Formats: sequence, C-alpha cells, structure tokens
Amino acid sequence: MKKIFLLISVVWLSACHKPNTANLSEPWQPDYDVRRSEASIVVFEQKDDEKMPAPGGIVFTGSSSFTKWQNVAEDLAPLPIINRGFGGSTFPEVIYYAPRNVLKYKPKTIVTYCENDMFGKKPKTPEQVRDEYVTFVKLVRAKLPDVQLYFVSLKPSPSRWARKDDVIKANQLIQDYIKKDRKHHYIDVWPVMLKNGRPDGSIFVGDSLHMNDEGYRRWTAVFKPILEKTL
Repeated sequence: MKKIFLLISVVWLSACHKPNTANLSEPWQPDYDVRRSEASIVVFEQKDDEKMPAPGGIVFTGSSSFTKWQNVAEDLAPLPIINRGFGGSTFPEVIYYAPRNVLKYKPKTIVTYCENDMFGKKPKTPEQVRDEYVTFVKLVRAKLPDVQLYFVSLKPSPSRWARKDDVIKANQLIQDYIKKDRKHHYIDVWPVMLKNGRPDGSIFVGDSLHMNDEGYRRWTAVFKPILEKTL
C-alpha cells in the first residue's frame, strides 16, 4: 500500500513541476508557396533594369500598407525612398525575396512593415511573428552589418481589432528585441491612428484595413522626422 502511495505521489509531483513551455514559440512552416508574389518582384526588377536606384537609400519592405503608399517617395522627399513592399506578403516571403528585393540595393536604411502573418488561414502567434522578424534581421545583418533598421508597429485596423491583444503583444515582443541594438529602431504609428481608444475609421478605405490619403498623411508626419535623422 505504501509503495502505491509513493508512486502516486511521485506522479503527482512530476505533473505539478512540469516545465511551463506555454510561452515558448513553436517553429512553423508556411502553409503557402513563398514564391507566390514572384510577378511583383519581377516588376521591381524590370524597373531596376530601366534605372537602378543609387546605393545608400532607404528601402521599404513588407506588405500592402507599403505597397499602397504610392506617393511615399514624394511624401518623404528629399529622402531617397525605394518602396519594395508587395501586397499580401508575410515574413517568410520577405525573407525569401530579401536578396532580390532588399539587399541588392545596398541601403543605408531598411524600414519594415509586415502584419499578415497573424491573420492567415493558420494565424501565427505573437512569439512566432517576433521570431520571423528576428530571422529577417539576422539575414540582413549578415550582409549589411551597419545598416539602420526600423520596424513599424503593426497598425490598429478596424477589421482586425478583435485581435488587438495579440497585435499589441507582437509589437511589444519586437520592441523588446529592438532595444538590444543601437542601430535598430521602432516606429509607433498607434498614437496617430486611434480616436477615443479605437481605430479612427476616417483614415481607412472601405475594407477597414488599408488606409486612405489621410492615413498616409499621418504616417508621413510620423515617419519623416524620424527618418531624416538617417541622412
């Protein structure tokens, strides 16, 4: 009887003291073809064939919030902006195309915005999003050790507000990572996109996800004084 009691006690103690791994990020593989935006990358390459941007510029990479910022070069002039955002992209795609879409320009500065990893068919956790960004940064640093990096906070959108807690957590995790590198910076767009504590619907188009001209005017007001420091 004593042996049975001791066995039960050991099992119970083992269960109680099992390491908590809930906060650890689980590795994952994309459930889509990371080459699905090849056509967009080819268009960029065709533009480069016509006129290659000068080295030492500011490359924008990431998803549709950059893609749809059609006037970014004019809005942020005279900053040498090279906008290479491609719509719908995720971090695995940004990483995959980085040699052709970021690194080849030999930029002085790289600005990244990418939020779609958290909203696909298999949404990624904040930790997984942070880890993917870390992978991107390590790839960049291996080739461009002195480049200035800027991460733009995942924005508050009406259509994705139900996931705001996860978005806030991902932003915080990435911000914590950024603090370790003096050549790495965080651009917070939340203050200019909220009204009464919620996304300001007046700066979004009909899909409640992408911004209108007023939204980009506000982004310009945030980005320009920060990026001017890189000149």
